Amino acid sequence: MRRLGEVLGAVVLLVLAVVCWNIGVSDTVFAAKPDGPPEFVSTKYSGSWIAVATALLLVASLLTVDAVRLTMLGRSPTG
Repeated sequence: MRRLGEVLGAVVLLVLAVVCWNIGVSDTVFAAKPDGPPEFVSTKYSGSWIAVATALLLVASLLTVDAVRLTMLGRSPTG
């Protein structure tokens, strides 16, 4: 039962990490002007959102590793 909870928790954290990453990256498009410079796309990264996404990904990977470890043991560590 614990393995299932860890796998579900890892999936939820992975989804949240993707959402945080998408919030942390924004594009600004500067349109082309006739007889002027071509179109330019500027990407802005928000460090705090990227850091949260990285931390969530780290915790999700630790949960996944522990779920695999419990599966290899074949039993729960509490008996």
